[in-house]
Amino acid sequence: MTKSSETLLIEITSDFVCPWCFIGEARLEQAIKLVAPKIEIKRSWHPYELNPDQPKEGIDRQEYMASRFGLEKLKAMDARMKELGKEDGLEFRQELIKRSPNTHQAHRLNWLAEKEGKSLAHSIFKAYFSEGKDIGDNEVLTALAGEAGMDIGQVSAFLSSNEGSNEVKKLEEQGKARGIQAVPFITIDNEEIRGAETVDEMVKTLNRALKQRKVA
Repeated sequence: MTKSSETLLIEITSDFVCPWCFIGEARLEQAIKLVAPKIEIKRSWHPYELNPDQPKEGIDRQEYMASRFGLEKLKAMDARMKELGKEDGLEFRQELIKRSPNTHQAHRLNWLAEKEGKSLAHSIFKAYFSEGKDIGDNEVLTALAGEAGMDIGQVSAFLSSNEGSNEVKKLEEQGKARGIQAVPFITIDNEEIRGAETVDEMVKTLNRALKQRKVA
């Protein structure tokens, strides 16, 4: 096999305010370590906005979530995600989250990062769910980009422009055309993972993908 043929393409469609997407990413990384620690992996992140009509400045999270689910159910949901997160080595601190953000800017930034051979996805998830940062805020996003080694001046100018916005929307439309209606949605070559499956199920999917490569 050539090096290029050994590269395994994993495409991840998700939104940064989706707790199951954060968990799904963690479980995928665990599965990769178990199955293919020495195989070159190329991850490609695809945008999906759960709340595309959210105001650009976001809205109060508790008010927004309580209006959707009710306050008691919200408390139960947050507690459940905290417990599930611990099982996968993640810290959910929803009590720190003040704003429910519009995630378009975060997706634009991740699109730019991928063009530079970087991925900010995990950092954005962590900033929101574990640190309660407003990931709809340009200054917050610029700081995350700087921590990843990106030029903060260029990133700041990018976020203040409309560059990449049409490209993000086009990727979202392509996802809908493929029938993606919920996230996380993960493809590994021709294999699909719908939702935050268990690590065991993700291991099985990875093994199927690798087996098909050997047969081919």
